[in-house]
Amino acid sequence: TSAPFVAYRTWQAMVAMRDGEMLRQRLLTRHTSTMSRLASHDGGRSEPLIGGGKPGKQPNHTMQALKAILFSKLNVLLVFVPLGFASGTMGWGDSYTFWFNFLALIPLANILGDATEELAACLKNDMVSGLLNATFGNAVEMIMSIALLRNYEFAVIKSTLLGSILSNMLLVLGMSFLVGGLMRTKKNPSASGTDIEGGGKQQKFGTLGAMVSTSLLLVSCLCLCLVTIFTRLASITDEDKAVTALGNTATSTKVSRACSVLIASAYVAYIVFQLFTHREAMAEDEEEEEEDDDSFHLSLGWSLGLLCGCTVVVSIGSEFLTDSLEGALKSAGIGKQFVGIIMLPIVGNACEHAAAIRFAAVDKVGLSVGIAVGSSVQIALFVTPFTVLMGWALGNDPQGGNMDLDFGSLNVAVMTLSVFVLLSIVVDGKANWLEGYMLCIAYGIIAVLYWYMPDE
Repeated sequence: TSAPFVAYRTWQAMVAMRDGEMLRQRLLTRHTSTMSRLASHDGGRSEPLIGGGKPGKQPNHTMQALKAILFSKLNVLLVFVPLGFASGTMGWGDSYTFWFNFLALIPLANILGDATEELAACLKNDMVSGLLNATFGNAVEMIMSIALLRNYEFAVIKSTLLGSILSNMLLVLGMSFLVGGLMRTKKNPSASGTDIEGGGKQQKFGTLGAMVSTSLLLVSCLCLCLVTIFTRLASITDEDKAVTALGNTATSTKVSRACSVLIASAYVAYIVFQLFTHREAMAEDEEEEEEDDDSFHLSLGWSLGLLCGCTVVVSIGSEFLTDSLEGALKSAGIGKQFVGIIMLPIVGNACEHAAAIRFAAVDKVGLSVGIAVGSSVQIALFVTPFTVLMGWALGNDPQGGNMDLDFGSLNVAVMTLSVFVLLSIVVDGKANWLEGYMLCIAYGIIAVLYWYMPDE
């Protein structure tokens, strides 16, 4: 009789387990629907449960997002923030002050970019998000430019702006194409927008965004070339050399300010094009490049606090860096042109470099093109006119000079030729490692050129 009794008890236990599991599923379904209704009343902001949907205590997503931002590997360089401040205030020397703050601005730029993205995600407004990304996405360059304007370092500002444009569209895009073309595809090539023909790998990306951005870069090249040529021709035709220097400076400054307003309006039109009139076309162009966003986000208050705090720290570090620039360059034997065009852009673009290369390595080269070429457009059409207008607001230097769009014959030639090289590579919407190598070689040639460039 014991065997039937054991079988009966086993059957009872199985029924109880089944009923318990059904009850648990009903409770879970009811809880999920309740959370969905609450989310619909809270603007759609619902947070996932622990373990991907299992019931439990809600985690602090703000703290997790803050931890992900502050504890990245690059933020090891944050140790140079107090060192840079201490060197600047205690007088350790221009060399230590410059290099400590130079290294400190690299992780600060990363945190500032993350805080801007978090704030844009909280606002849930495309236009405001686009303006925020345009403004604070280049906050390091803008803050550094203001600090340099106060010291009347107009040549360094122009070199830094030119270097940011060149590093994005040549070095960043070149490294992305090179790494993406050499990395082996681990997933379905057709699903990732990749062609493998005869053992060779070609990555595909949408041409609409790339061609629009390249056209805008050409417009900015046209503006810089015409202002530069206008200043040079006025110098040749003027007979009185003493009047030439003062008169041409004033005239070039007036022309530059008018052109800066026009260029800035072109960037506003570019934002409207992206977010409103051709939003669907741009979305289709980048449909296969979108990522699933399952990460946690900061709240609005934390995003604003992190953005403001990081901006203050960047401002102080930029002041120390610009004040120590002259002494540090004299002791190191490095020219201003090389520092502005090659070294300083590393500060603001290091995180973008890493992100673009990482996307290309996983066959999302469209995102790499958007990061590299889009950042160049922001510098050329937004930050550059911003510096001219900000210089206007801050006033002239003791000699009557100010920030203008006369970048010099060599600089505008380098930028224009680089944009034509970029155009020839992105026009077909395909990328391979050889094209990436050619872009890197072009950047290397420019770096060698400016290494031997004298300051005067």
